[in-house]
Amino acid sequence: MNDINERYQSVLKESTENENIIGLFLGGSRGKSDDFVTKNSDIDVYVVLTDSAPDEVREKMKSYLSDFFEIRVMSLSELANHATWGSDYEWDRYNFTHNKPLIDKTGELVKIMEEKGSLPENFRDKVIKDSLDAYINEVYRSAKYWRDGKEVAAYLDAVESLPFLMTALYALEGRLKPYNKYFEWELRNYPLKFLPFDTDEFIADYLDISRTGNFEKQAKIFKAIKKIFIDQGYKNIFDEWKIYYFVGE
Repeated sequence: MNDINERYQSVLKESTENENIIGLFLGGSRGKSDDFVTKNSDIDVYVVLTDSAPDEVREKMKSYLSDFFEIRVMSLSELANHATWGSDYEWDRYNFTHNKPLIDKTGELVKIMEEKGSLPENFRDKVIKDSLDAYINEVYRSAKYWRDGKEVAAYLDAVESLPFLMTALYALEGRLKPYNKYFEWELRNYPLKFLPFDTDEFIADYLDISRTGNFEKQAKIFKAIKKIFIDQGYKNIFDEWKIYYFVGE
């Protein structure tokens, strides 16, 4: 069984028929959109077992693992406890965003996946505050270094500001910042409702900053972002920076 599609069909059949298996979903690019699938794409499959499933079922499903066919087997409880906020696997939460189970015999899997694919409400405010403060800090430093003729430092801080910017913007909507691979796809297919720019314009400016540290583009985005977050109740974060060059203006 060398063909990955053949392996996948076998896993799909087993998952459908075996009463110890209650769900299956795809990870990685295939879990989001066929737009990312190429001839070099592997297949990532998650198989979800009942909590009482015998060990031999787990081992049998794991035996399908091969080159370009990644299979992860976990119980429903293990999945529920996977990638909790603040855990070592928090980074894996975006894997569940815009993803739905292909098999969900109990209806529980879709609920777990929807929860994991978003930013938990009780952490939202902290994530916004922390990422917004970090973004302001990096823009301030970049502005100061451009002013002082320290081009390398100015560029590096400009680049480092960008992930914080995106984290804050997505968190404002209770969403997770996408992996870089999905940066453009996410913006075009699931636009940020608070983003005050045309999508093409924002992407172009974002990439210009990432390539050159362009301060005019930084200032343009910063001033618009400042208004958004102040309107959403985060004026206090900016007030903490009111004595600092550029960002306090």
